[in-house]
Amino acid sequence: MTTEIRQCGDCSLCCKVLGIPELEKPKDSWCPNFAAGAGCRIYEDRPPSCHNFSCRWLNDTTMGPEWKPSICKMVLDSRPRMLTVHVDPAVSRPWRAEPYYSVLKRLAAQGLMRNVIVLVIEKRRSLVVLPDREVDLGVLAPGARIAMERVMTAHGPGWQPRVMGASETER
Repeated sequence: MTTEIRQCGDCSLCCKVLGIPELEKPKDSWCPNFAAGAGCRIYEDRPPSCHNFSCRWLNDTTMGPEWKPSICKMVLDSRPRMLTVHVDPAVSRPWRAEPYYSVLKRLAAQGLMRNVIVLVIEKRRSLVVLPDREVDLGVLAPGARIAMERVMTAHGPGWQPRVMGASETER
């Protein structure tokens, strides 16, 4: 049995959608060290946030080829307690298209059992994906955290995300 080893190849979407604090590169803009057709010009000396980033598509071979960021226009970043979906700002709502939407909903349902939140960040807005709906949290302030609260609804128990630790959020 051979293990598939994936490589970025023609994909460099992480160089656009992720913020790089060490370089003061904002989210959703190309890194100044990215060169089209060549990739990262400082790869060997890249900052810790780039070095520590782990693209879920590269590391999770159960994700099909349709999840390659250059194809789906989303970069999935798995961290403890959070699966963040960074959406290319040049594309409108790719996460709502199939097969992506049903998979994100399934991951949200599984995540609630393991205290993992599925968060979509699209054009700076943060949306928590839940099995039954999405909750738009707006543009979160730096340092904001998201907590999930168990609430009683007209249809029985449910979940509601709550922003914590931020002095303000834009809605």
